Amino acid sequence: MHAHGLTQYSPKAAEAFSFPSKPESKHSMSPLLFQTPQPPLSSTCPQRWPGIDAESTKVLLKVLEDNHSRWHIFFNYKGFHNHAAHHLLAIWAMGASAKIIFSAYETHCVYQRPAFDSPSRITRHNFNEHLGDERFYSAYLEFFVLELGKKGFARTFEEFVFAPSANYLAEPPPEGNGHPEMLSRFIGGLLHPLIHTGYGAEFGLLGMSAEGLAMAAVHPAKMHALLPPSDFSSPLKSGTMHALSILALVAKDERFEHIKMMDDLDMLTMTVSSYDEALRAYAQMWEFDVANKEGVAKAVEELAWFNSIIYGVGGIAKDTFSADFFLMHLVTSTLFFPSLVTSLYQNPRAQALLLRSFFAVSLARYLSRGRPTLDIAKFYRDTSRLLPSSGLDVIPGPQPSPFEDTLPDKNSPEARTPNSWLSIIQTTLVHPNEHLCKVERALAHFASLYGLRGQGWFTTRKQASVATDNSKLEDVERDMGLGKLDGTLFLRVAMLTADTLGWMREGQREEGWDYEGFYDK
Repeated sequence: MHAHGLTQYSPKAAEAFSFPSKPESKHSMSPLLFQTPQPPLSSTCPQRWPGIDAESTKVLLKVLEDNHSRWHIFFNYKGFHNHAAHHLLAIWAMGASAKIIFSAYETHCVYQRPAFDSPSRITRHNFNEHLGDERFYSAYLEFFVLELGKKGFARTFEEFVFAPSANYLAEPPPEGNGHPEMLSRFIGGLLHPLIHTGYGAEFGLLGMSAEGLAMAAVHPAKMHALLPPSDFSSPLKSGTMHALSILALVAKDERFEHIKMMDDLDMLTMTVSSYDEALRAYAQMWEFDVANKEGVAKAVEELAWFNSIIYGVGGIAKDTFSADFFLMHLVTSTLFFPSLVTSLYQNPRAQALLLRSFFAVSLARYLSRGRPTLDIAKFYRDTSRLLPSSGLDVIPGPQPSPFEDTLPDKNSPEARTPNSWLSIIQTTLVHPNEHLCKVERALAHFASLYGLRGQGWFTTRKQASVATDNSKLEDVERDMGLGKLDGTLFLRVAMLTADTLGWMREGQREEGWDYEGFYDK
């Protein structure tokens, strides 16, 4: 499958696409579904890059409305997701011009499925009857538009994803129907319902929130082994261990050795089925505190390091870097946690459910791709050439010619590329791959928050007494190289990703993601 979908984008295809007049929506865009995006909800939420202007915002809202009314949420019959809005919002937030945003939308329109009416309406009374059925996407979309208009995002999100009644019914469900399990659906589908809803939360776009929640409703519920009924009826107890300590343990756990290749569409389900007890036990070890903003921010930071290591450090388990398509989604989804948990600030239980379920799914996804080796020391040695301090020109393509007295001196590579992030963002904005902008934006945000961490910042937390003794924990942390970890991680991973997908602005051709995984041969 090509990165954009089933067919490759070409200029000829884009020229043949005729942008229609603004379509009529059945709910007439009321409440206003696509308004000027709101500012970041907090200092830990992604900030906006310079370059946003009135014209780029006008075009953004126009194409988001068109996408909302004109296309289905799945672009094929395998349940592959419409990524147009993700792409457009990511590059808008990084300062793309109106023309770039419009051109990006054209690349998606050549392969989408048209929207269609559902067989019947969805109401509160029949909400559970058609869960998992994509034919009812438009009906669930209409339903959530009305709910969001009445209650706003936070209350709707809490009621339909985290409430006990949204997951397990007190009475046995009618024959032919299962429990609603909406949180299981929300974290399924390679995390796309979470990502889509996350865009709604970040930018205050009720249209995106309605699409994301409707998307969740038409996904199957396959994560129930990680989300038992007790999670919704009993207090959630925090563990005693840092997320990276748990990752170090999982990376060396003998139960997960020799994982064989699995079918792409079933690998997560098979992994959860095979290792459900171990995954739940590890997820329960994670220590986080939702009683205050500082505890929530700490948990979100741990997720950023955790999934960036899995994707980035795990990517060099082979001889060359593998930009794994599935592990990359762990990074892109983590970006939305500041916005999502901030939206849930009045419901600590919902915050805890979201954090723990995502942590469990992240662990499961790591295993499902073959549990790639995590060797931070080797990763740092192999990627030292990508840092400005290497003394090398790290950005490909034609180089500028600094004038005399340019700092630090005119012949220095740092005079030609004083900030690699600016080069990364420039090339990302015009790259047609809809996932590249998402992962580079996420890594740039993590670097802005955590880049100041120097080597040695990580210190071992209390060991979980039921899991291991302290000496074993120290051994696995040392083997993983956590003492070497510092804030350059995010730039290293971003550079590797750009190198793999191709610096198109600088003259390289477009390349794609890796789908092979890291399985035992």
